[in-house]
Amino acid sequence: MTERLLDGVWKQMQLAKGLDDSDKDIYIFGIYQGAILLLNIVTALSIGIILNMFLEIVLYLIFFLPLRIFAGGYHAKTQLRCYIMSTVTNVFILLGIGFLQHNKSIWELLYFIISFCVVWRLVPVADANKPLLPEEHLKYQKKVRGTLVLLASIAALAYVSGIEVVTAVIEMSVCFLAIILLMGILKNRKILKTRENEPLYVD
Repeated sequence: MTERLLDGVWKQMQLAKGLDDSDKDIYIFGIYQGAILLLNIVTALSIGIILNMFLEIVLYLIFFLPLRIFAGGYHAKTQLRCYIMSTVTNVFILLGIGFLQHNKSIWELLYFIISFCVVWRLVPVADANKPLLPEEHLKYQKKVRGTLVLLASIAALAYVSGIEVVTAVIEMSVCFLAIILLMGILKNRKILKTRENEPLYVD
């Protein structure tokens, strides 16, 4: 069903723009990834509306997505699993944001500082099956660290100004990213360990 739908979209694009058949796979992949991203965003916004936290989910997407794109970390094996995990995670993220807005303590600052340091030290965490080139690693690292400093500055300014929702969203974004990076490292180690234990076959 999905293949037929994508093929139909491709044919419409091909007729409208005169695209060459050799570019089909590239466009199909782009359309598919775009549709998945749109589905995740729409689902996240819907959850925000249901929980009466629309502003929080919008801010979370604005602050978190730029970090996630370049930071890497854990990725589910299938799109369906990724979608389910993202949906469930968004619920807990919003609940966490709501909690932080009404429960301020020194532990909140401590967790943020630790998460900040973890992200700063580890980024980017590439998939073991798709390692980054040295120049890509440096490029992504600079982007994430720059964004991290910007978000920390915004969080500090928001805290001083009494805009608790912004502070809480940024704190949850950075903390969640730290968890994703650590999970990605554990997943990569498991993959590499499995490869080391694979038997070697010779003719």
